[in-house]
Amino acid sequence: MFVLGKGGAGKTTATVALGMAARRMNKRTLLVEIGDSDALGGLCLNRTLSETPEKISLSLWGARVHPKSELEAYIRAHVGSGFIARKIIRSRLFSYLIDATPGLKEVMSLARIWRWEQAKNEQTGNRFDLIIVDAPATGHAMSLLRLPDQLIRMIRVGPIANQIRDLQRLLKNPQKTCLVLVTLPEELPVNEAMEFYSMAEDELEMPVALTLLNCVYPSFFTKNEINQIDFLKDGLEKNSVTPFSVILDAVLRLIRRRTIQQKYIDLIRAKTLGRMKEMPFYFTNDLTLDDIDALSHHLTHPAFISS
Repeated sequence: MFVLGKGGAGKTTATVALGMAARRMNKRTLLVEIGDSDALGGLCLNRTLSETPEKISLSLWGARVHPKSELEAYIRAHVGSGFIARKIIRSRLFSYLIDATPGLKEVMSLARIWRWEQAKNEQTGNRFDLIIVDAPATGHAMSLLRLPDQLIRMIRVGPIANQIRDLQRLLKNPQKTCLVLVTLPEELPVNEAMEFYSMAEDELEMPVALTLLNCVYPSFFTKNEINQIDFLKDGLEKNSVTPFSVILDAVLRLIRRRTIQQKYIDLIRAKTLGRMKEMPFYFTNDLTLDDIDALSHHLTHPAFISS
């Protein structure tokens, strides 16, 4: 499960919340961090995740993909001589190669995820029931997921091409892989989300299975109650400040904010045909794991967690 979205939309929070939802359903779940961010490790363990899956809590693990380490392991595995492999890895050219070769870091990251998906456990079969990837921001994530198709067009034969085809089959299998898009109920993020739906289906052949609409303000009042609140507002003296007027002003601000958001909520709901979940707005900049666990109860989605 690749969790994508515009920077700041709440991808990492959604990744952890989805992991907690899966954990409650007894799914052995691995949370994966790729890219340069340490947000997932900082949130779950207050430190950078290791490159080997480590336990976060019951049935929940976390790991970080380090492309350079993956390339080093690949060279050791495929260069017959250990001496030559060490010389390659320690050379200055090796560092230049990693930084300068387009797509190399991305394909190493995908290959690592593919190997975790293939990992077996003597007692239970697959080591993990579910792998949730905190992917880079949407543009970089698109480049990441396009890469296998591009490489197959470039490298048509040989063992590397065969390995990339295995990876491509995993990514394009809707029974094995899905996309989760995180967005906000605001004009620009929603417009980008609408564009992404078409790109994911047409270019990636990986339709979005679920959209998480983050930071949704609560809807406390019925239409009739809102009319009564407007009536109370009209009855107040202008420029008078009383405890009642302060409370009423706060209520009106909440109603206006939800009204603005509702237009975008309706757009996403119509486009996704019900494959959307709302994540409520939390009035804090520092969500705790307990807060995210509470959020996770909103996200149980039988289409891909309980199947």
